[in-house]
Amino acid sequence: MNKILIILASMVVASCASNPNITNYQSKGNLESPKPASCTVINQLLSSQNPADIFVGMKKCLNDENYSTAAEMYYAAMTYGIYDTKRVSDKTAHQGLIVLRMNTLNGLSEQQIFLLQSEVNAIRQNNAKVCDALTARGLPSYHPTYMIQHGMGAFTGSHSNQGIVDGFDRKSAWAEAIEKTVKCK
Repeated sequence: MNKILIILASMVVASCASNPNITNYQSKGNLESPKPASCTVINQLLSSQNPADIFVGMKKCLNDENYSTAAEMYYAAMTYGIYDTKRVSDKTAHQGLIVLRMNTLNGLSEQQIFLLQSEVNAIRQNNAKVCDALTARGLPSYHPTYMIQHGMGAFTGSHSNQGIVDGFDRKSAWAEAIEKTVKCK
């Protein structure tokens, strides 16, 4: 039964993708990377770089087969992205983080995924370096435009408070984001 559903879903997606009457609309700033990172260790990243910027650097690391640095950058991008999902009020925009991650990992071989996952797991087992670097880097200094412009609010104009949750608690959201991604205490 599941195979039939997968085949039907694939057919629907394929027919939509080949339909010339479908238009893909994107808002200005959608998943934008204004300060793209290079492939660099986590403590060299800037608090002004958003997850889209960091994923650019991570992709460069993957292309260079530098999986340990790519894994560090993965944790940085995901921590900042989780933080942004807590502060961006438009819930439809939150999927922007997933899209960035998918775009970065798209096209990798099974071997590359395995090597990256091994490094991600190694950091999870010994997270002190990444936790220290994220703590030193601190809260983001960028406005999460990349995510806000990904949501439906970018088209409906229904942003209030510049797209940020009213009464947003930065410190508690930061602590939650670090705990959720890297398990820092």
